[in-house]
Amino acid sequence: ASTIWSNSDCDGDGFSNGDEVASSTNPYIDDTVYAVADFLPKLSELQLFKGNLADLATNPTTHEYSLVTPLYSDYAYKFRTISLPEGGQMIYNGEGLLEFPDSTVISKTFYYLNDERNPSLGKKLIETRLLIKTNGAWQMGNYLWDEEQTEAVLSNDAPVVTVDWIDMDGNSRSVDYKVPFSINCTQCHNVNDTSIPIGPKARNLNRMVEGKNQLQLFIEKGLLVDAPELSQIEMLPDWSDNAFTLEERTRAYMDVNCAHCHQPGGLHSSSVPNRPDLRFETSFNESHIFEFREDIRNRVETSPAFGPSMPLTGITQLHTEGVQLIHDYIDSL
Repeated sequence: ASTIWSNSDCDGDGFSNGDEVASSTNPYIDDTVYAVADFLPKLSELQLFKGNLADLATNPTTHEYSLVTPLYSDYAYKFRTISLPEGGQMIYNGEGLLEFPDSTVISKTFYYLNDERNPSLGKKLIETRLLIKTNGAWQMGNYLWDEEQTEAVLSNDAPVVTVDWIDMDGNSRSVDYKVPFSINCTQCHNVNDTSIPIGPKARNLNRMVEGKNQLQLFIEKGLLVDAPELSQIEMLPDWSDNAFTLEERTRAYMDVNCAHCHQPGGLHSSSVPNRPDLRFETSFNESHIFEFREDIRNRVETSPAFGPSMPLTGITQLHTEGVQLIHDYIDSL
């Protein structure tokens, strides 16, 4: 009987009684909290999170997600969420970007662990970037966390935040993390003069999370529709997993870190004919990687302190491991 009750939904809000008890909500009253799809002054007002804001504990209608191969951002960690409106669902649209309904809120919070060997020693929250879909168009905004780590405030500022931490090898590290101006968001997020999300593509979401496929979890929760069998959905290779070939790993890394600009309609697509097209789905011959191999090598090893680096925005330190990966790949061609 207890199992039947746990699996039931007494208040008809789409969440089982058992899940509601686990998340400390009332299974007999529809007290569902939906994200506010508006750039309010304080992050807490958007209702993405519950309790102590710095804990990043999501409300039931805000869903954490992770990527197979993530964007590099000065070794920062990221906490990513998707919040859908009441009755809203994501629609599968091939292995690329999912389709999202109006009033979707996508968040990405950037932080550093004080000691990567022991996450319980706390973290330093820097910024939470938001994409909100309104009337079919994506709007972007940025919330900066205060020194007390109790609130993040909507801001157009671009401060430099010095962060010290200890890495997995016990080394003391430091970064002068540069928050980008909001206007810089369009450099990466605009394709054909239209703002779009970058990360939540089906192939980059196609990974295991806590023992279950992440796309399957979305399907079972009723969050994702029109998807084929998982076996028919390509998985983006994990750039750090040596089980994949050098080419697979590098093309995946380039897809996430470079292709938002280096594709038709991107920031660096039209100034010269036959520019590199670094999207994962582009064939090697059509990518022009071979013709531009030395340019690619030189650009990725350019320090942000000495000139335009790749990626163009969001880094102050070279990604040593990523640069080595690309060097090894270029050398293999």
